[in-house]
Amino acid sequence: MDPKFNHQVIELADLVSARLSDVDGLSAMVVAASGAVGMFALGPPVVREGPRGIAIGMLCRDGHIVLHTAPLEGVCFVDIVARAPANVGRGIEVIVRRLTPAAT
Repeated sequence: MDPKFNHQVIELADLVSARLSDVDGLSAMVVAASGAVGMFALGPPVVREGPRGIAIGMLCRDGHIVLHTAPLEGVCFVDIVARAPANVGRGIEVIVRRLTPAAT
């Protein structure tokens, strides 16, 4: 049986980036990631800020993207689900590229 959805999770650690606490930047990143996967948003990203970090989720017609950041710990947890045959790795690549420093 072929999968109906593709799913990928990743935890990015040792991040030193002010972007982990930038709500507008994280929201834009989620929108860009959904575009890279080819998913159409059902509305804007939903943002919830807590004492230890930020959670951002965006429901899409055929899946979702969720981020959990812990800026003081330098961690970002990413969860992307999309209806097959969408390549969720493309969304992961967008997020990794925006949160990790470029090699020098």
